[in-house]
Amino acid sequence: MRPVLAPLLTLVILLAAAPAAAADRPATLRLNEVERGFWIGSSVGAVFFPSLPGEGDASGSGALVGIEMGFDITRYLQVGALVWGQAIGADANYRGITDSAADPKGARGDFQSLLAGGTVRLAFLSLADDNGVDRTFFYLRGAGGASLSRPEGVVGDGLWFAAGPGVEYFTRLRHFSVGLEVDAIGMVTDEGEALGVAVLPNLKYSF
Repeated sequence: MRPVLAPLLTLVILLAAAPAAAADRPATLRLNEVERGFWIGSSVGAVFFPSLPGEGDASGSGALVGIEMGFDITRYLQVGALVWGQAIGADANYRGITDSAADPKGARGDFQSLLAGGTVRLAFLSLADDNGVDRTFFYLRGAGGASLSRPEGVVGDGLWFAAGPGVEYFTRLRHFSVGLEVDAIGMVTDEGEALGVAVLPNLKYSF
């Protein structure tokens, strides 16, 4: 009888101890599929201005590079601040400031601009992946602020604005997202308005 009772007693003790061991085991950490909150991002793309203020061949094109940071208020609404820099190649006879008193050196041709300000992005459509996780978001951006252009005499300082649609994809590397947007962009100076379009691939990291 004892050879039978000993294994049974051992089994009862093990079954009684199992729930206590499970309770002591730490809960499994569940990671977010997509991180939200504070983020930083960068953009590198092309910009084209078919219309520039001034005289000569009033058009130009070039590169735009930018950095921005912000916060996800919700998964559909983001606010932030940005700094964009653009280098515009223009015809050698282009002159934005035609007042000789304001431009005694008669500067012409290429110019560079620093654009700083705020931005808002509002997503209006999201698409889920095969696991039901919303990873693709279509959005509208609005941005604007102050512009500083050099060399002095080609295009004056003033204000700028940008608006347009974009798409952002949150990768399975949960902190990273990639996107593409097309913005109408404008600069308003004392000489007039510069109107153009920018195509901006971008990369973002969310903390």
